[in-house]
Amino acid sequence: MTNSTNKPNHPELFSLLTGRDNWSTAGVCGLPSVRMSDGPHGLRYVIGEAGEEQIAEKSVCYPTLSALGNSFDEDLVYRVGQAIAEDCIRHDVALILGPGVNLKRTPLCGRNFEYFSEDGVLSGKLAAAYIGGVQSKGIGTSLKHFAANNREYDRFFQSSELDERTLRETYCRAFEIALGAHPWTVMCSYNPVNGVYASENRHLLRDILRQEFGFDGVVVSDWGAVRNRAKSLLAGVDLAMPYDEKFEQQLDDWSRRGLISDADVRESADRIRALVQRYKAAEPLRVTTLSEEQKHDLAVSAAEQCAVLLKNEGILPLQKQQKIALIGGFATDPEFQGGGSSRVTCDKPRSLTDCLAQEGLDVRFALGYMIRYHMPTPFGLRYAVDLAAESDCAVICVGNTWLTEKEETDRFSIRLNPIMEDLISRVADVNPNVVVVLYTGSAVDVSAFRDRVKAILYMGFGGEGVNEAAAKLLSGAVSPCGKLAETFPACLSDTATGEERGNGYAERYAEGCLVGYKYAEYHGIVPAYPFGHGLSYTQFAYEDLRVEKMSETDYRVTFAVRNTGTRDAAEIVQVYVADQASMVIRPKKELVGFAKKYIAAGARQEFSFSLSARDFAYFSPVSNRFYVENGTFTIMVGAGSADIRLTHKIRIRLPDEEQFSQY
Repeated sequence: MTNSTNKPNHPELFSLLTGRDNWSTAGVCGLPSVRMSDGPHGLRYVIGEAGEEQIAEKSVCYPTLSALGNSFDEDLVYRVGQAIAEDCIRHDVALILGPGVNLKRTPLCGRNFEYFSEDGVLSGKLAAAYIGGVQSKGIGTSLKHFAANNREYDRFFQSSELDERTLRETYCRAFEIALGAHPWTVMCSYNPVNGVYASENRHLLRDILRQEFGFDGVVVSDWGAVRNRAKSLLAGVDLAMPYDEKFEQQLDDWSRRGLISDADVRESADRIRALVQRYKAAEPLRVTTLSEEQKHDLAVSAAEQCAVLLKNEGILPLQKQQKIALIGGFATDPEFQGGGSSRVTCDKPRSLTDCLAQEGLDVRFALGYMIRYHMPTPFGLRYAVDLAAESDCAVICVGNTWLTEKEETDRFSIRLNPIMEDLISRVADVNPNVVVVLYTGSAVDVSAFRDRVKAILYMGFGGEGVNEAAAKLLSGAVSPCGKLAETFPACLSDTATGEERGNGYAERYAEGCLVGYKYAEYHGIVPAYPFGHGLSYTQFAYEDLRVEKMSETDYRVTFAVRNTGTRDAAEIVQVYVADQASMVIRPKKELVGFAKKYIAAGARQEFSFSLSARDFAYFSPVSNRFYVENGTFTIMVGAGSADIRLTHKIRIRLPDEEQFSQY
């Protein structure tokens, strides 16, 4: 409540709510200033500027979140979070600005490489692991960008228009799950949501985030997202970043007019005070245990576990007796992260030529194309084709540069650059044994070469250890185990959004809750590679499904996986739920659980999952609650969304008054 008779607030409190500079909180009210820095796949510690370019200290660059999403590995993400926190400790950074959990509604979004998945459950659980890892070292995190920030096109102005069910059930789901790890801050997004800027949206920041989700930490704005500091304060933004001299004047003006109260100001000031005190109290946790070499080794190991073998017609792993033509500029200078505020300054990745030679393979290199001005251009194409013609197999390294996938702009196509597609085609004309290694931060259209090559290894944006990891995977020293955290559509028109971008004013989320694999399955669209897909150098058999009913809406799901091949490897299992008949449009199946275990050749591992009412529910806008509909549900266990191995049907019967419980 505001009161026009309130006296003006103390100016030091206004300063506390507006930051000190581009990176720090204000050191006022007896509190020290604390530093924030960009993430999330490594620390970006800015130390100065050269023209319009920011200069950052060197840190270890881990696989981007889009790549980590393919690992389906909470333990791995936790350990990466811990390692990043150690770089924060070294630079006295109190808060790293990540992780990002916005869903990949469209593969065109230029910032998709910063986000885990198209699925809220996978995104939320991996984000919780990241938060847990960072904060176990006494460093805070910032869960972002809340909410419905799903493309970069005109992100400061274009409104995301979506119904309440879609907002709550789909785009808030990852945040809701990740908040279980208690991030120190949540960052609001730039875009309006249903016509109201996220930084001024009380429904988002107070009704949902504070009241329903119970978040009691600091809400910080994305950098430059606040237009009016007083309006954002009333909506629920505690800290507006970066510093802007007009913010204090806006707060003072609204305070003198009685439009904000002393209580409004002190509520946010108290949260910032608690944040600083939390950082001070966590000092005993800030112990570094990893050497630079160990952090780099973790980056390599993470890249190995994030890679996805999309296709393999028996050509991989490569054999030592083969003559191998290695082709493409990314073999020597790969793209391993996207562009924008998350770009980490780090050691250059090693050449894949050297890494493969270290694995004992006979490799000869041809450039084929080179990267000039951050774009591919033909260079020695004829030599590359000639080398491929006289080799047993050809490994071609292609992908997107950081200018293609970057903050502040979206892609215009999900095809690779025509120069790269042409190179693959020309090599395939002279050699039937072609392996394509893909370095991209998000889904690509592989239709131009998918049927002309024997294997496709998707490395993603794999961080500074990407080529070391690629060599171990190609040589068979390590078996691929990653699975796609996003659908690879056969073409852009097969996606829910197609080529649409909105009109700069608004974009309607007409597909509702049907995002990614949920959209494709509902409409009977067959993607190039579905969500959860990933091959291995061994085979796994799923067996012995048992579903135990604990209550009407609580079930224990247990099954086993046996490695029936000859290689030790890890397997990622996925559990889905399908409502067989519903009053509303629901996906054909929804991910509710996943796990990863290492299984020796011939060995068997058991997996167990607990399902609760929320796993069967959808959001009812009428009751403003999640609702479990009585009827038949199918529990599905699979190696991917399109590779279901075991199923079991259950029937839920709840009294009317229990169906609308708050799950």
